[in-house]
Amino acid sequence: EFVDAVDYDAVRADILKMMDSPEHDDGSFAPLLIRLAWHSSGTYCKADGTGGSNGATMRYPLEAGDPENAGLEVARKFLQPVKDKYPSITTADLWVLAAYCAIEHTAGPVIEFRGGRRDAPEAKAV
Repeated sequence: EFVDAVDYDAVRADILKMMDSPEHDDGSFAPLLIRLAWHSSGTYCKADGTGGSNGATMRYPLEAGDPENAGLEVARKFLQPVKDKYPSITTADLWVLAAYCAIEHTAGPVIEFRGGRRDAPEAKAV
């Protein structure tokens, strides 16, 4: 049975506090975080059930270097302090939760978050 010890409300609050950054692009990381989650989910393979938001394999060179993922290293670096503060959150959950926060930050709905995604090893990168 999966037991989750992550305080997702605290993670959410920290991400929301960091969202605005006058030095970044349009002043917010929200669009970039939504794009990170979108591109992460885009690796899903229906045939074998691999990829997608489960795995966070874009953190490995094979996917990180894909031209379609250009610029997303900024989002991954932006979220690293949150990962460092909450080491028990998986990168996969962090990326999805960050997108939920971004949607909320841009006047979208507050989306209920359910953790449990697992990070995959580098061999699973596509």
